[in-house]
Amino acid sequence: MRGSSRARAINCSALVLTLDLQILGQRHKDLKNGLSAPPKLTPSSIADLATRWRWGIEMLQTKRRFFGNIVGHAKGVTDTANLASWTAEQFDPQLDWTKIARIRDLWGGKLILKGILDAEDARIAADFGADAIVVSNHGGRQLDGALSSIRMLPEIVAAVGDRVEIHLDSGIRSGQDVLKAIALGAHATWIGRAYIHGLGAMGEAGVTAAIEVIRKELDVSMALCGERDIGNVGRHNVLVPTEWATEYA
Repeated sequence: MRGSSRARAINCSALVLTLDLQILGQRHKDLKNGLSAPPKLTPSSIADLATRWRWGIEMLQTKRRFFGNIVGHAKGVTDTANLASWTAEQFDPQLDWTKIARIRDLWGGKLILKGILDAEDARIAADFGADAIVVSNHGGRQLDGALSSIRMLPEIVAAVGDRVEIHLDSGIRSGQDVLKAIALGAHATWIGRAYIHGLGAMGEAGVTAAIEVIRKELDVSMALCGERDIGNVGRHNVLVPTEWATEYA
């Protein structure tokens, strides 16, 4: 609730509310790799620094980064050491449409609901008055075994049509991925890891470079499909197995 007030105060144009993070999923790779915030020096990470010494020296010379939008703003979070415990407290296992309505009313602006992976939830979101929904399985990190976003997209598009703007998230790694999503009915796609990798490698310039790579890939893919206008991309540009979009028993 406090976050929506801060966002409104700095004139954010839309609020994105994540629906599929009521509890933190069992992220096996994070557990295996010892992910923590802030990062901890372990025998494994020390070995990485020793075997990649050039990278290690460069990393030691970089500016210390922190979650500036949280540290110093959220109650009780004065440094990154408090961040993990604060994050754990933000999950709301009782999140429901009543609470979402309260957030919508307090926010008063455009509302995007992220984490839709079911046609019925998409219909509810459309009836609810969401300005857009994001078809997403949270990068496959929340519920292991959940169907991919692109697999569920056609069913969701068929369920809500043009009643709500449909975006797609999770698995977008290239311009061709963007093309496939648009062809199957998405109005837009989101990227996560691609720009994060660019940010980690080169900062702001890396983000720009990552987006440009995807843009060029999309441009080439459209050309090879005989399309010059993204508005003309549609189902005729992709072939999918007949059983791919059938309902599961």
